[in-house]
Amino acid sequence: MKKIKLLLIFVVAIFLTACNGNSDGAITVVSREEGSGARGAFEELIGVNLDEEHMMTENALIQNGNGIVATFIISNEAAIGYISFATFLERGNELVGLSIDGVAPTTENMLSGEYTLVRPFNFVYMPTNIGVIEEAFIAFARSNQGLNILETLGAVVDRSDAVDFDRDAWDLPDETTAFGGSTSTEATAMALITEFETLFPLVGGVSRITYESVGSGAGIIGVQEGIFSLGFASRIIHDSELETELNTITYCLDGIVIVVNPVNGITRLTTEQIRGIYLGEITDWSEVQQE
Repeated sequence: MKKIKLLLIFVVAIFLTACNGNSDGAITVVSREEGSGARGAFEELIGVNLDEEHMMTENALIQNGNGIVATFIISNEAAIGYISFATFLERGNELVGLSIDGVAPTTENMLSGEYTLVRPFNFVYMPTNIGVIEEAFIAFARSNQGLNILETLGAVVDRSDAVDFDRDAWDLPDETTAFGGSTSTEATAMALITEFETLFPLVGGVSRITYESVGSGAGIIGVQEGIFSLGFASRIIHDSELETELNTITYCLDGIVIVVNPVNGITRLTTEQIRGIYLGEITDWSEVQQE
């Protein structure tokens, strides 16, 4: 009988932990390395490291790469971190992706705008510099074939107006061109370029399109100055940049997911709570205990 009572107490304790979360204990804050696109987007969207009054806590543990962040949190019950949506799709069965302000990190919520930790991946171009190669590439990227490639990379895509790409509808000149821009968009850009070049190869295996990874701002300037015929930016385009007749098209979204260890028990936080954790104002899980 005594053993049965102990077993019941143990089961109840587990149940309460699952319902209420890890009710106390120091929070282990995990962030990405400097220069990370995910870190830059996270800090801008949450409001961390934007000025001297909102600097990230010095206690944050820096991890290089989405996969390494995920692995660390899987092995650390007290940790909280952020990873790309693509990594969450791969490792989500081992982690808890937190709802933010009551909204879960799903493709549908990201496309609707309800889930706010999302950044756009944009094409940028000047109408006077764009040609048939760039027009065909944009059409391919927004087609069902292009969206399939982006989804494979974990991007969030909108298929509402997508159609199949008609290769025979395009007659491209035997020319080369230069694209450039964000380091964060490089993987999607190169995957699209690789498949596009199989559809429109040049003689001798020469690359029809080159991509220079220089950052979003430099990519936009490169487009404005005619260095790149098509630029890539992994952020919202500023009004001052649009005043130069710059055109922009969002070709996919990149979601950021806040994750914790399943043992933690926390399933949701507010934007303010996340900011407080990363600023070092909230340091214990008991401060975000849930009902």
